[in-house]
Amino acid sequence: MEKKYIDLEVKVSIEEMKQIGEFCKEKGVNFSEWMRELALKEIEKEKKSEEQEDDFSSWVFII
Repeated sequence: MEKKYIDLEVKVSIEEMKQIGEFCKEKGVNFSEWMRELALKEIEKEKKSEEQEDDFSSWVFII
């Protein structure tokens, strides 16, 4: 299956862009791919957190 990509605008200050650029250069990563992977990890973490909350809602505690 062919992946299709869209352009995404991210607003950052010049100083922030310098920091991001240096980080990407040091790590040897492409900014777009790095941001994409970061976002997908956050989404997955959020889903897991929500699933854990749902699991607890079905528990019954007897005191």
